[in-house]
Amino acid sequence: MSNIELIPLLDSAIAAKNLLKHPFYQDWQAGKLSRKALQLYASQYYRHVEAFPAHLRVLAARTDGDLRRLVEENLAEEEDPNGSHPKLWRDFAVALGVPEDDITCCPALPGTQAVVQTYREICGDRPVAEAVAALYAYESQVPEIATTKIEGLKTFYGVTNPEALAYFTVHEEADRAHRAAWRNWLAQHVNGDSDEIMATTDEALNALWGALDAVHCPQACAQN
Repeated sequence: MSNIELIPLLDSAIAAKNLLKHPFYQDWQAGKLSRKALQLYASQYYRHVEAFPAHLRVLAARTDGDLRRLVEENLAEEEDPNGSHPKLWRDFAVALGVPEDDITCCPALPGTQAVVQTYREICGDRPVAEAVAALYAYESQVPEIATTKIEGLKTFYGVTNPEALAYFTVHEEADRAHRAAWRNWLAQHVNGDSDEIMATTDEALNALWGALDAVHCPQACAQN
């Protein structure tokens, strides 16, 4: 398989498991989530947000040249001293009424643990092309997800403070650049048999989907 053939296959796999199709985000878009459901999501998904810079740091240590530069640029944005992405997420969670201790100390559900462990293992142990594909599978979705979340938070859940929405407004733009960067690297550097890249991509997509499964249930999502 050539790199030209790989990108459409990746995009097709991502489209099939696009997180905006998940029932949790469907309920978000329709205003059907309770405040309790949003609070559970904010507390649990923080684990993924908090771990993401560490995944990038591990991958950066395994790479060089243009790829290392791309990873380090992404990491620098994640750890921006003027507002690191984990800090921006905590601001969002606090706006929903989640005590900061609950954000940082609540036990992780199995689906939450799985997405963190899956990305940690992919970025730390798999071939770098597989790691880049997994990062592309995640960050390629984020701009549209961020826009949808902002619209839902403002329309249905009374979250309008710019500070509370900053995590999502940042990612509306930042991940457009990341999406293009990962895509371009894959197009330029991946050659030969790509079955393992596709398998790892599917594994990453399933883990991301499973993180939403962990917080989606009729009891949590029923409107109060």
